[in-house]
Amino acid sequence: MELIPRPCFGTLQEFAFLKPETLDGELPIVMDFLNRCPVSSLPIKSYILVKQFLTRHAEPTRYANYRVYVERLLLWCILEAKKPLTDLSEADVQGFMGFCAAPPDSWVANSSGRRFTPAKLRSAVRFNPNWRPFCHNKASGDEVSMAYVAGRGGLGMQMSVVASFFQELYCDDLITINPAQRLHAAGFYAQSLPAHTGANIFNDEEFAALMLTLQDMADQNIKYERTLLMLATVYYLRLQSSEIDSLGGDLTISALGLMRDGTYDLVEDKFPGRWAWKIHPEFVTTYVNRYRQRLGRQFIPYERDQTLLLGKVRGNGSICSGQARLIFRAVCRTVIERLTSSGYVVSPNSALRTASLLWLRETSLHHAARTMGMDEVIRLVRKSNAETAFQRYFAWRD
Repeated sequence: MELIPRPCFGTLQEFAFLKPETLDGELPIVMDFLNRCPVSSLPIKSYILVKQFLTRHAEPTRYANYRVYVERLLLWCILEAKKPLTDLSEADVQGFMGFCAAPPDSWVANSSGRRFTPAKLRSAVRFNPNWRPFCHNKASGDEVSMAYVAGRGGLGMQMSVVASFFQELYCDDLITINPAQRLHAAGFYAQSLPAHTGANIFNDEEFAALMLTLQDMADQNIKYERTLLMLATVYYLRLQSSEIDSLGGDLTISALGLMRDGTYDLVEDKFPGRWAWKIHPEFVTTYVNRYRQRLGRQFIPYERDQTLLLGKVRGNGSICSGQARLIFRAVCRTVIERLTSSGYVVSPNSALRTASLLWLRETSLHHAARTMGMDEVIRLVRKSNAETAFQRYFAWRD
């Protein structure tokens, strides 16, 4: 008899009592369901891996969102694919995403509801027979749609959480390849990316003009190499103005450490959120290496190069946020002048006329949200909760 997909995880408060590494305290009804699943899927092992993933995201808002998407993956894996999560290939992930786009009726509920029936004793808890991993959206007039239709925003979130889950397995050396990484990076399931009008960011053309003009200025006059490196640092490290003041004196080239996934991170303990900066390798290969070569420092090993990323053009020490803002505005004016002299009409509403230094950080985070998982972007934001980060960089796409 075909098994009906059942919920595996309760509320955040209930989940908090579970042990990540063991099966102590599990609901008997959940264990009975898992024990009846195909043995080839190693359901208990896969369940524990998902539970450990959710443990790392057991906080309000994030837990509820992640539970929906990763539980679907778990149930599909043990009931449809009938293989362990650690054995899934890229083709399997594609198959799962296709399943999510049009799940069978037996996986779709007419309306949302409780996962479990309430009971005083855990042994008496039962599944809500009407619960399913997917739920119909209400059409106009409160009529239930005849067929489940997955939206692009929902598929994008599903892909993002799946990629984050497999990335954690990869970082824990439980798999050798993240089967979702290439699909997620390619944006196969991401929503189309319209120009965002609700946040202070540069569009792609404006940002390209800014960086190309800066490089041209540095090519013509070596003194602008420092300006180019400074603004690239603000963009790639996603620095707030307060962080320029508080961290600038410690942000040296020697602090950049190469990670095994090819990105860079700040390896010094003094940086808050260590191992969560995830700096694109383009920053080092294009901007840091350029500066080192132009200033004759390419022969000094990275780990011994004490050059400040935010150093002053003249004198010692790091630049302050006020100076950085003035330099940034001067560069924007130069970009406008060069574009105008080349025959381009720069709109009065162009970001080049109205932008503040903060726009570099916001633009960088929006660019990151195109290719990175939601959890990775949330960690990059710093000094913001998960709900705010989700609303700013992901929810607007729906």
